[in-house]
Amino acid sequence: MSPKECGLVGRHQLRILFFVLLLAASAFAATAGETVLYSFAGSNSGSNPYAGLVADTAGNLYGTTGGGGSSTKCSLGSGCGTVFMLAPPSGTTTTWTETVLYNFQGATVKDGSGPQAGLIFDAKGTLYGTTSSGGASGDGTVFKLTPPATQGGAWTETVLHSFKGGTDGSNPASALIFDTKGALYGTTPVGGANNFGIAFKLLPPTTGTTWAETILYTFKGLTDGGKPYAALVLKGNNVYGTTLDGGLSSEGAIFELTAPTKVGSSWTETVLYSFTGGPDGGKPYAGLILDKAGNLYSTTGLGGAGGFGTVFKLTAPKTGTTWTESVLFSFGGGPDGSYARSGLAFDTKGNLYGTTGVGTGNSGVVFELTPPKSGTVWPEAVLWTFSGGLDGGDATAGLVMIGSNLYGTTSLGGQYGKGTVFEVP
Repeated sequence: MSPKECGLVGRHQLRILFFVLLLAASAFAATAGETVLYSFAGSNSGSNPYAGLVADTAGNLYGTTGGGGSSTKCSLGSGCGTVFMLAPPSGTTTTWTETVLYNFQGATVKDGSGPQAGLIFDAKGTLYGTTSSGGASGDGTVFKLTPPATQGGAWTETVLHSFKGGTDGSNPASALIFDTKGALYGTTPVGGANNFGIAFKLLPPTTGTTWAETILYTFKGLTDGGKPYAALVLKGNNVYGTTLDGGLSSEGAIFELTAPTKVGSSWTETVLYSFTGGPDGGKPYAGLILDKAGNLYSTTGLGGAGGFGTVFKLTAPKTGTTWTESVLFSFGGGPDGSYARSGLAFDTKGNLYGTTGVGTGNSGVVFELTPPKSGTVWPEAVLWTFSGGLDGGDATAGLVMIGSNLYGTTSLGGQYGKGTVFEVP
């Protein structure tokens, strides 16, 4: 096991121990308002999902777990992580069924280990994602998982890129996005020439199997931002993202990367907004979403009126180049939640949904923000408060909406203390 894996293990095991103790002391049973669809048991079922979910047209849910699985070559024997599918009830059954599509083997076959990010589909049903460690150099991977030709067969994992550390970047924690030509885009929070992370692009091969990496931008950790943890969002030929550090006040930034007009030229980075860490928010960990007008929305982990984080909007300029930030909601640090690390989801009415890692009981909440009829502050409704017990705990991942219901993961809690998949109607 690499030193990087040991570092990840130490942090994860302390968190797991805390929530196992909390679970043992809790007699909580989930009531109407939240349903636990699956509790991870560790070992072959996987453990500790840190990322959100994606759904297919049949209503199956797909995600990753940072630990568990069949390998004993990672995380002090607790597994190298998995990719899983959760199928909804059918016929007379009332339970969701988990299938592990792939068990990462880590150092054994250099296929990656410890996935921290969610997945995306291509048009053929192939899944793509990242692992935060493992691969040829132990610095993480980009992988694809190809479905079997016949139902019930094994999915096939292919490593598209192994990060080398140094200027290449390392330890990706973000999901990926596609452009219209099939290229993949993502970030790493560390590595690069200045060790403040990179934004990268992977081009699919015209022949053979090797994907070509292009480093779009290397962050300096100065006014340009540093440590991008989240996925990028694509608008036209340009990509947008957040950095946890850097910016004018070292409280994080929102950036735009503009594609070059000539082949072979460099991409151009522009900081659209630098957080101050005050009422406007600070330390954005999550990625962005776009509305139809091209405005950007996300959360900050700190700052706001009470210092407990915000939900914000960045309005695109009608003329000129200056984007305008407005705080839609400031978390109060009580029952309304605090320290948001997840991105947001829209419904068809323009309401926003997300999670916070802390709330009453220190295990997080699911919240809804409704556009105001007057004023600028969006009213919040807490849809569920996690106890850290059977209903789950540590809700730091984003949500996916299917119909009118929300689905997500908790990295801890549940029947075995190793995380859950949940539904909130």
